[in-house]
Amino acid sequence: MEATRQQIRYRRTTEWILTILTIGLIVLTITTYMLDQNKSNWICGPVLLLIELFAIGFQTLLTFIVWKTDKQKSKTIVTIISIGLITFIIWSFINFITKCS
Repeated sequence: MEATRQQIRYRRTTEWILTILTIGLIVLTITTYMLDQNKSNWICGPVLLLIELFAIGFQTLLTFIVWKTDKQKSKTIVTIISIGLITFIIWSFINFITKCS
């Protein structure tokens, strides 16, 4: 019985982590758009914004997959993919802030 409760807690935690990452990605995209308004470089901001918009769609799909599946291995794989995607977007955002003027 206790193992079942622990598994349910782990599943819910994974689901909420992906949901929070999706919301964070949306906030980061809005921030990129707002900061791009003040930049004169025409390539950095729009390209990053397009990548982020694609990533929002993909991240939303991953979030739905995690909420719908019951397989723990699938949830783990999707979570790893999601964290990798968010890491790439954050790295790109930091480059946008520091290297694009």
